[in-house]
Amino acid sequence: MSEGCRAVDSGLFLLSDFSLPITRESNPLLLPGPVPGNPVVLQQFSNVEKWRQYVLGLQLQGQPPQAIRSNYERMLRVLFLAWLDASVVKLAELAALASLEAAIGRRYDKKFRGLETALKYLIEEVGVTDADLRTFRESGGSVVGNLLRKPQNGGSALSEIRNRLAHGDPFEMIPWGGLFEVVRDLVDFMYPDAPSS
Repeated sequence: MSEGCRAVDSGLFLLSDFSLPITRESNPLLLPGPVPGNPVVLQQFSNVEKWRQYVLGLQLQGQPPQAIRSNYERMLRVLFLAWLDASVVKLAELAALASLEAAIGRRYDKKFRGLETALKYLIEEVGVTDADLRTFRESGGSVVGNLLRKPQNGGSALSEIRNRLAHGDPFEMIPWGGLFEVVRDLVDFMYPDAPSS
């Protein structure tokens, strides 16, 4: 720790001996998710540059309003911090789902009662399909068919994932494969062009 930091506040014990590991050869960061040609692969990140490139690949390509973009980019910064502590991925998942819900409400100028209702609107009224989503086009596997809860099994729909993260113990679960890619694709679908003023 630098002397300058010590001079500011000697009580910053959480920052003492802080260093950014460049490699994690013996303990790679693991994250399930889609890759070109395969919808679910356990990806391993052993150096910080590969992790950075993965997170940068989740940037929005569309043109949402600045408030939506700022929320989404804040989530990406939280996700990047998972390099230091893998459990931070779970906080980033919750932030991603919150930004998705806000993006749907803002885009369609509606106040939805929860993420499930917002997703139903996006699918049933707006008509988003698998073909509209980059994850499906690159990796395959149904995306839209898994967004909503299935009455017969509860499923792992986005709203159920959000509820488990927000109201349960998010740290007891492994990361949800493809969640970040799907959120990115849905926001890009809703905001392909610059918003009108």
